[in-house]
Amino acid sequence: MPYVDRQNRICGFLDIEDNETCGKFLRRYFILDTKINSLLWYMDNPQNLAVGSKAVGSLQLTYISKVSVATPKQKPKTPFCFVINALSQRYVLQANDQKDLQDWVEALNTASKITDVD
Repeated sequence: MPYVDRQNRICGFLDIEDNETCGKFLRRYFILDTKINSLLWYMDNPQNLAVGSKAVGSLQLTYISKVSVATPKQKPKTPFCFVINALSQRYVLQANDQKDLQDWVEALNTASKITDVD
């Protein structure tokens, strides 16, 4: 479940689809940091990593055009998925449960100033 850390960032674990491994999902720790206008992801919670460990991925919030729950057609047999459309890329993420899914979609839409939510 996403939570708010001491720096007022929304954080938590999600699985992200890795296009290089033919659609396998990788567990990553995500931080939605509105102060730097980015969604960052790490191999693990940065508190558990070596000091100075860098994010393994990031996305500028201003590049996000849409965040929506994945349809069964987009992700059959994979529950609790949502899709982030940014520039010409699609990021498919999987939450732990329905509440987690809704919380992340809402937080990302709010942070990226998207008002028309599916």
